[in-house]
Amino acid sequence: MKIGVMGTGEVGSTVGGKLHALGHEVVFGSRSPGSDKARQLSAETGIPVASHQDAAAHGEWIVNALPGEQAIATLTGCALAGKILVDIGNYEAIVHGPIATPLGLALQAAFPTARLVKTLNSVSAHLMVDPASLGADHTVFVAGDDAGAKGEVEALLRSFGWRSILDLGDLTACRAMEDLVPMWMRLFGKFGDPNFNLLVARQS
Repeated sequence: MKIGVMGTGEVGSTVGGKLHALGHEVVFGSRSPGSDKARQLSAETGIPVASHQDAAAHGEWIVNALPGEQAIATLTGCALAGKILVDIGNYEAIVHGPIATPLGLALQAAFPTARLVKTLNSVSAHLMVDPASLGADHTVFVAGDDAGAKGEVEALLRSFGWRSILDLGDLTACRAMEDLVPMWMRLFGKFGDPNFNLLVARQS
């Protein structure tokens, strides 16, 4: 599958690298595709780096790994109509207090013809793509208004190695999912490393 990954930071490059390793045709979207950083990333991963518009045009799916504060402006003008848009981003400001409109909902409102699915936003980058490396069961959440798109994203998550995938329903769940970020930061401060995640266990 052809996938445009928007963002070349730690999260975007990690997820893009995993998708590439699984055989998908990935293009990174960057605001500076000709920079030394972009050339280094391409050399290290074997993945082309293009403008956000060109990466979106390439992708049958789009992964948003941009900071929330930049996402709508960056994605405006990109070819998103009818495509699955996997939002794994957060507002950086969520750490300091509540956000009026969760990023997932804001993106769906800005790009109503995209098939948006929210997931992976409360997991560290290395666990996103290698959940088994934690050595314990843990849960990833998904939410979206399009049941078919959610099913396809869940299949992708399983290809990453996820076993505990919890569908929280429609995109109103984005608020709860994004509100997990301050808890993640608190736990990171407690443990001193990102090698943790939450497990939802329920009596059968």
